[in-house]
Amino acid sequence: MADKFKVELVTPRGIVLDKMVDGVIAPGVMGEFGVLIGHTPMLTFIKPGIFSYLESDRFVKYAVGAGFCEVLKDSVTVLVEEAHSVESIDKNEVSDELVMLERQLLEINALENSAEYERMLNRVKVVKAKISLAGGN
Repeated sequence: MADKFKVELVTPRGIVLDKMVDGVIAPGVMGEFGVLIGHTPMLTFIKPGIFSYLESDRFVKYAVGAGFCEVLKDSVTVLVEEAHSVESIDKNEVSDELVMLERQLLEINALENSAEYERMLNRVKVVKAKISLAGGN
């Protein structure tokens, strides 16, 4: 059995997850990365996507927004804009939300308002991650 380490998943609303786990897979800006106990310390950006941790031979997944991840030899702290467990996702609600966000995204001029366009694009990515977790397309 692998040694466990502490993982914390934190949003502006508070701590979403605080557990001892066997491993973590996170959506980094340079691609997904995995962490096991004793990983080299690092600080990296998190992009919207699916964050998962390994516990008792099964992965538990969350849809997460953009943020940061600090990896130490015996802990991982993930600070993100938002995090959603599979159980908290309503498939119909997120499908409707995706349609609305994609319409809004089309109305934004990316050249004139790049910050707003990037913010909306990240929202679309989070909603797509939620749909994926809920068993959608």
